[in-house]
Amino acid sequence: MTHVLIMWGFILLFLGTVMSTIDHWLFPYLKGDLYLAYAFVLDAAGVALMAGVALAYLRRYVLKSGKMVTVIRDHAVLLLIFFVALTGFVVEGLRLRAEPPPWGEPSPVGQWIASVSALDVPGALLAHRIWWWIHSVASLALIAWFPFSKFIHVVAAPVNLLYEGAGSSPFLTLEEREAQGSDFSARQRIMMDACTQCNRCTVVCPSAVAGEPLSPRAAVDEAGAFVRRAGGFGLLPKRLPAEAPKRGTAVGTEEAWLCTTCGHCRVECPSAISPMDIIREVRTARVESGENVPDNLQEMLESVYKFKNPWQGAKGKRMDWAAGLDVPVIPDGAKEKRCFYVGCTFAYDARLQEVPRSAVAVFAAAGYRYGVLGKEEICCSELVRGAGEDGLFFELAEQNVDAFERRGVEEIVTGCPHGMHTFSNEYRRLSPGAAERRVLHVSQVLEELLRSGALRLEGRGERAVTYHDPCFLGRRGGVYDAPRNVLRAIPGVRLVEMERSRERSLCCGGGGGRMWVEASKGEKMGEVRAREAAATGASVIVTACPFCFTNLDDAVKTAGYEGAMVVKDLTELVAECLPGRGGA
Repeated sequence: MTHVLIMWGFILLFLGTVMSTIDHWLFPYLKGDLYLAYAFVLDAAGVALMAGVALAYLRRYVLKSGKMVTVIRDHAVLLLIFFVALTGFVVEGLRLRAEPPPWGEPSPVGQWIASVSALDVPGALLAHRIWWWIHSVASLALIAWFPFSKFIHVVAAPVNLLYEGAGSSPFLTLEEREAQGSDFSARQRIMMDACTQCNRCTVVCPSAVAGEPLSPRAAVDEAGAFVRRAGGFGLLPKRLPAEAPKRGTAVGTEEAWLCTTCGHCRVECPSAISPMDIIREVRTARVESGENVPDNLQEMLESVYKFKNPWQGAKGKRMDWAAGLDVPVIPDGAKEKRCFYVGCTFAYDARLQEVPRSAVAVFAAAGYRYGVLGKEEICCSELVRGAGEDGLFFELAEQNVDAFERRGVEEIVTGCPHGMHTFSNEYRRLSPGAAERRVLHVSQVLEELLRSGALRLEGRGERAVTYHDPCFLGRRGGVYDAPRNVLRAIPGVRLVEMERSRERSLCCGGGGGRMWVEASKGEKMGEVRAREAAATGASVIVTACPFCFTNLDDAVKTAGYEGAMVVKDLTELVAECLPGRGGA
């Protein structure tokens, strides 16, 4: 309602001014009933505009108290609009006072101002001239200031929504970044202009919720200020290349590494702005220059470069998780249509190796045909992409695409949502084959097997479980129902939802390289999530992502819930309920 009143009030008043100019300078036509309707509509539009400004203040200081950040330019925008509307009424009232029309003027506000004015006719004429100039200068100043103020979102937001609707990715290839010849892409610059600093992104940001010094709203604002400094925006002179600020300084040193790339800010934003993509561009600049990159994150990137995984695991140990199991490895040149991509963390983490082993048991019980890449499997490189090391990302991505194509793989099943996201979205820009390849998360496969009757489960006693939506499976992958349907199909399992679930699920803190970055203050995001899980009364937290598992498992212990709650992967829980298998 606030936006409707301000927008249409402004538009109608602007059109009314145009009509009045035509009537005065070209040919008079505002007469009779047409003039009466014109005058009434403009009076109503002025009231609507002022009411909209009043509602904006009510929303900012009462309804959204504590959730919005207000700076001087926010007041400047609203008060200038209000002043233009108010002076318009003053001019109208003084005109009616100086030259009362012979007909009944359908302008209640103007008539009221005229009635309370104590000026005589000469005084009213003089005051009318003075206030006319004040109103005109303020109106023209408003129009001139339009592209330099928050008003620019009126144009930028629809353009950004068009980009979003067309499927435009804010990510750039190396060639695109080199060709654009600027610090940020056109899409990212439009995002900066589209942002109204409403703070909705920061309210839902898991880093901000945990008390860490990151505000997506502030990051977008800082990046916009950087662009203006670097490009000579407005009255600022354009910097020479040697003097131009570096893109890596567009966001605060620590803040740039605190984003988990969970995507909640992008989902929450009504203008489809993605602060995480702007932040990731800053990370890219820092990785390229080697400046201000956290030591642990640098070690992770070096591990991926040397060992093709972030855990410094030897290539020869990639299949240790499958010891004692009959796991089919797809040879080079074969034509195996379906590939089970295990992922680095599941392959090398001793505790999490139980998850792919469980998947093998489930596939065997259901007669599900698949093959793995074996020791030829390498990192999907999603973490590398999130950390800003694009050169290494594209190198590994091309190797993976080549491995899949040489084996004729048409379908990829992965237990890690990060791999699913990367194969589904990022790899599609590398080759036509990658775009045609079907990518599924193991939870979707389990749902299909249960629905078809190929997989049968037995109960292991009554228990309440709560499901934690991994960000890359839910918000960024759109998979919400499949894991829940699988849980509901397990006899004896009662699913209870956390307060924040599905699209509103709180990130565990593992994405975007955050597994290797510690914040200077705030609490662990996993501990915040563990408390939410404990509030449901569930004894088991189920998730479907290796990073979520690790963070939540640690949080259960550090938050004091060890013994009261356990963390399990969805596939692991299903395998425990296979006929003939004992389980907890």
